[in-house]
Amino acid sequence: MESKMKEDKKNYEPTEKLYFQDAYLKEFTAKVIGREIVDDHPVVILDRTAFYPESGGQPHDLGWLNDLRVIRVEESGEVIYHFLEKELPANEVQGRIDWTRRFDHMQQHTGQHILSQAFYEVAKGETLSFHLGPQESTVEIGLPAVSDKVLTEVEQLANQIVFSNLEVKTYFVPEEKISAVPLRKPPKKSGLIRVVEVENFDYSACGGTHCQRTGEIGLIKVLKPEKIRGNVRFSFVCGYRALREFENRRRLIQELARIFSAEESEVASCADRTLTELKSLKKKQKKIEEKLSFYEAREMVEKSPSKIISGIFPEKSPEEIKYLGLNLIHQGEILAALVSFRENYFHLILAASDKLKVDVREAIGLLKSEINIKGGGSPTLIELVSEEKDKAEKALKLAEDFLKNKSGLS
Repeated sequence: MESKMKEDKKNYEPTEKLYFQDAYLKEFTAKVIGREIVDDHPVVILDRTAFYPESGGQPHDLGWLNDLRVIRVEESGEVIYHFLEKELPANEVQGRIDWTRRFDHMQQHTGQHILSQAFYEVAKGETLSFHLGPQESTVEIGLPAVSDKVLTEVEQLANQIVFSNLEVKTYFVPEEKISAVPLRKPPKKSGLIRVVEVENFDYSACGGTHCQRTGEIGLIKVLKPEKIRGNVRFSFVCGYRALREFENRRRLIQELARIFSAEESEVASCADRTLTELKSLKKKQKKIEEKLSFYEAREMVEKSPSKIISGIFPEKSPEEIKYLGLNLIHQGEILAALVSFRENYFHLILAASDKLKVDVREAIGLLKSEINIKGGGSPTLIELVSEEKDKAEKALKLAEDFLKNKSGLS
């Protein structure tokens, strides 16, 4: 998209960036100084704008120009391009930004500056990247690991800065004087550099939109860590997002408390106890199923006129037909071909008694030549899986024929 802009770029005057003058400006008037079509969308260039273009990890603003939706905002050079849902015929416009979205971005972005500086002060962890997402944001911190204790200290310091309601100032500094500013990171741009200062706490070179005071952020809450490229990436929420996160978790805990018929403070212990009981029940169930499988196998052998026992068992799990196959071949000189189903695939078991000297692994190549199937196993038992459920009967027939040919039994 940017290369397209450069190809089509005309000698437009630099756009006056009203969001630098006042991040709280919701409405403005401007003149249209250019029109283009980019990516099949009508685009207008204004002499001045309050719309923030996507930059520095912060998404673009949305809003309206004369009641037409602004669906994207991008910058090329010093010119800002407004992508519209429809053609804009007027030469003078009334602009209105989506304030809910803008203020949300201000809370997240200012919160990120505070969180990044808190990571640096507590653990000397530098921020390597920042992404402001639609639900939560992330910072990648240049540390191999961060303990729970350190993370708690970071979060407490960050929120101490929020609750102190410090002033957040923005100002421009010439490149030759920027060394006098204690920036957290060296600036990526040259020339006139915009500094965002959180009163005597953090100094960052940044072109984003920010709150005027830290108290407007409300709360900073780190959600979860994730290992990435030898570093740690943290997701976090600020402001109204933190409030929604708390509300979602409150509802979840209330629902769990209702399910367990317990107090909210007892939910964790109830869940732990339930999981322990479930594991115990599963062990007991497995033992019972193994015993039932033994008796089922013995009955099948007694009733079968053939030494080759096969069938489709839609009600059984792959694990159950595996046990059944093993129990069958332990009954004597028996061969087994058994099929079960899962939602998106079928499961095939081939088993052979040691006494028959049939290596069931030799059937794999035969089956693969006819069906998209995969798996493996030992000389006496293989497990195969295929997503071609409509070929389950064919697979079973191929398996039966293989067992007959190799064993000489019927």
